[in-house]
Amino acid sequence: MKSAQYKTKYLIYEESHVLQSNINEQSSVDAPERRGAFRVSNPILSVEIGGRKYSTENWSLNGLLLNGIPDEVTEDEPVHGIFGPLGAAEMCRFDGHITRLDADNMTTAIILDERSADVAALLPLWVLKYGAL
Repeated sequence: MKSAQYKTKYLIYEESHVLQSNINEQSSVDAPERRGAFRVSNPILSVEIGGRKYSTENWSLNGLLLNGIPDEVTEDEPVHGIFGPLGAAEMCRFDGHITRLDADNMTTAIILDERSADVAALLPLWVLKYGAL
């Protein structure tokens, strides 16, 4: 049941706008729990995997949540590609693993490999340079 999988917080804004924040509580038994990482939704990242582009729902130093599901991938499968702030020329190569495929919400969770110093350096920089509070 969807309500059991998600906690939902609503903030009523000017009586006609509802901003919704979902915190996904599902976790794969085989995947390490990294939900303590601070998630960022701005800037939105453009992610290219296998020649196909996706945008991020949110991301952290540990991983990415993509809008969409890449073709012919399975959980725990290695993945590599490039990403950068949407609309910017700056891009960074990444390696990771698929940790969750959510067909109901059409999202893909990727955990980033910890060996990339470029990713660790660029993600915080992009928040400062392109993110807006």
